[in-house]
Amino acid sequence: MSRNKSRILMLYRILEKYTDEDHQLSMEEILQKLYNKGFECEHDSVKRDIKLLREDFGVEIISGRGRNATYFIGDRLLQNAEIKLLLDSIYASNIIPNGIADSISKKLRSTVSIYDAEALDRSILGINIAKSENKRILININNIMHAINNKKQISFEYRHWTKDKVLKNRNGKSYSLNPFTLIWADGRYYLYGYDTKETDSILKERVYRVDKLYHIEQLEFEIRGKEQFSEFNPDTYVSRRIGMFSGKEECITVKIPEYLVGAFLDQFGTNIEICDDEQTEYLQVSFYAVPSNIFLGWIIGLGNVEILQPDNVKSKMLELLKKNIDLCQG
Repeated sequence: MSRNKSRILMLYRILEKYTDEDHQLSMEEILQKLYNKGFECEHDSVKRDIKLLREDFGVEIISGRGRNATYFIGDRLLQNAEIKLLLDSIYASNIIPNGIADSISKKLRSTVSIYDAEALDRSILGINIAKSENKRILININNIMHAINNKKQISFEYRHWTKDKVLKNRNGKSYSLNPFTLIWADGRYYLYGYDTKETDSILKERVYRVDKLYHIEQLEFEIRGKEQFSEFNPDTYVSRRIGMFSGKEECITVKIPEYLVGAFLDQFGTNIEICDDEQTEYLQVSFYAVPSNIFLGWIIGLGNVEILQPDNVKSKMLELLKKNIDLCQG
């Protein structure tokens, strides 16, 4: 790289690092910082470089007029509020270990001045004590995306927590999958795909937490299930599977008081059906969901919710309640 190009790059880095609307540099201060970095130059050279950064590279360098003019970078790639939103999301995520979160945070804060970076650092208050212990999470994501892009099947181990708080492969089994997409839900990444072998002439869908995957390998076999995946809707999939449990969706109807309507709209979206119950002041709400135990626990937690249909979901709820009553009674 020529001396002139190196000087222009250093000028940009100085302005990026040391200036913002509240912290501006005079021409003398810019010259001094360039000199400290090994570049001795005149006012006119710096002015030409600033013009080049503005016109050829689209850098918004704002300045006043006259001999006492000061300079600073205006519009940046990311605004402080945008970086704050990203940082809060990263630190709140269960799936991103603290070390990786700190590394990403440092990179994001490098896009603003040192003064704004310090303010952003002080504003990071969200601490997630349930952080993932899988330090290979980024490698996992890269390996999965690579296989999806290559349209290849993968194999992997799926680990579970033990009483010793360690993730282990309990049965020593290795899984294979037709991987199709990564889903972000409940602060975690999930891998969505289909079995590699058919059951009752179909490929059953599977969902795995990415932070529990180990030893991911791309296989030589082409992925299958493209027609099934063409009908996949990530928005409805996530909303209908509380806890991201896979299974058969069913149309479920419940009777609730009006004050609980918001909970169902927040979870299942505005496509749910709501109508008055003819015999009471309550409402009937119909929606599609996978009736897992996590879903039933959510219903119980809301209180004052009666499952009307279908009968098998009512029976499943009664069985769950009976089991817990028996456990509580010893």
